[in-house]
Amino acid sequence: MVSCYNFTFDSMLDPKNDQLAERGIEIHAISSASKPLSSWAMRDAIQECREACGGHGYLKASGLGDLRNNNDANCTYEGDNTVLLQQTSNWLLKFWPSILKRSKISTPLKSADFLTNAELILKNTLRATDVNQFCSSSNMIDTYQWLVSYLLRESYENLKNTLRNGSDPFWANSNNQVFLAKDLSIAYIQHFILQQMLVTINEASDENVRNVLQRLFSLYAVWSLKEHHLTTLYRGGFFNGYLPSKLIQDAILKLCTELKDDAVALIDAIAPPDFAIASVLGYSDGEIYKRLESIVMHSPYGMGRPTWWQELVENDGCISKSKL
Repeated sequence: MVSCYNFTFDSMLDPKNDQLAERGIEIHAISSASKPLSSWAMRDAIQECREACGGHGYLKASGLGDLRNNNDANCTYEGDNTVLLQQTSNWLLKFWPSILKRSKISTPLKSADFLTNAELILKNTLRATDVNQFCSSSNMIDTYQWLVSYLLRESYENLKNTLRNGSDPFWANSNNQVFLAKDLSIAYIQHFILQQMLVTINEASDENVRNVLQRLFSLYAVWSLKEHHLTTLYRGGFFNGYLPSKLIQDAILKLCTELKDDAVALIDAIAPPDFAIASVLGYSDGEIYKRLESIVMHSPYGMGRPTWWQELVENDGCISKSKL
């Protein structure tokens, strides 16, 4: 809120301020990558919930169909996700020539400041040898900084070489976006999210709260590596051999076990009230089967035949029959 007011007043008092323009560009880069990441995560989470609920997930009363209908459009309107990611990667690619010149990278929101040391970061490899070291916040931040640095270098070099070989600029940028630049934008915004989350966690006064949020931080970071970046980590040499993939699997299982007892509290802390969720499966009291029974018993069609039942039993010509 403070940052929002600060930005608004700055734009009103000095609209031609160069620092203000740079901040606006960085905000655009962050928001252009945040929207695809969040809308795709929501899409996948809704599908995961539907499958976890089995056939009950298809019920109108579950609310999952409405959530899916409302969210799917988010992936393409207010900026198509793939186009938005290209805007973020275009902004990031401008930094690589400065990195090669050993220039300092400084952005108003500090989301890309670590790129000053990109060439040093690229010399790193995984140093963790056990799950606890692997899950540590410092190791996760180091891993994502390496990912952004590596993908930035590879995207820049690939685009430069493609253009040098005479490729049309439109197709060169489009083909570069399919794997390298797209993953660059995703890794960049994931690093920024983790960076900001860590700042907030460290500000928590309650040690128990800090510990739970730290586990949540690590789980998201490790899970995202598994979902998005394993190929890149091995191809670039940050991961080598059997151990890293085993550490990822063990870390996810360990963190899920440790967070199991806090899962309900974590959900209750951010969940909207029952009337807003409007799902027979999502009430905070957890009484799923009682709620299901109630919704069936109180439905005007729950205890009788549907209005179209005669179409099924009386019109034999419309019913397909087995030839066996």
